[in-house]
Amino acid sequence: MSFGIEAVKFEAALKDVGALLGYVSQRPDKEIRKGPDNLWCGSNDHYLLFECKSEVSGTRQEITKHEAGQMNNHCAWFEDQYGQNANVDRFMIISTKTLSYEGDFTHKVKIIRPNKLKILKDQIKGFIRELKQFSLDEISDDTLHEFLTLHHLNIEDFSEQYSEEYYHKTR
Repeated sequence: MSFGIEAVKFEAALKDVGALLGYVSQRPDKEIRKGPDNLWCGSNDHYLLFECKSEVSGTRQEITKHEAGQMNNHCAWFEDQYGQNANVDRFMIISTKTLSYEGDFTHKVKIIRPNKLKILKDQIKGFIRELKQFSLDEISDDTLHEFLTLHHLNIEDFSEQYSEEYYHKTR
């Protein structure tokens, strides 16, 4: 799960990560040809919606109007499926946090850039290292919860730990 790899591989890896962490993990755009690239559902119907731009150049300066529009379409799809009051955090995984002057987001969207993606990957590796000491039948729900919390991988911490606000460019 790195920038610069094919979108299909990146999105498949993100789906696998969601499942590894115990979330219901889907790829609506691939599976039904509508919706975001990835969607995770955790406890208490708390959702994480991801639009992935892994193939975007690391030197890209802005999120384009087209990319913002694509995100807005996915947010509308989510509301159609789950309702306007659903608890959802929306993320665009992209190398820049600057939204072009011409673009707008219709919902609250946070950005996951390469530095935050690396932190996420490091925490996932740490989580897996914690589990190595146990046989499968020794791992309780409490143990899993403890390690998810320790490595900031629970759904409630995700936004704060791995994303940042975007900057909307002005003229």
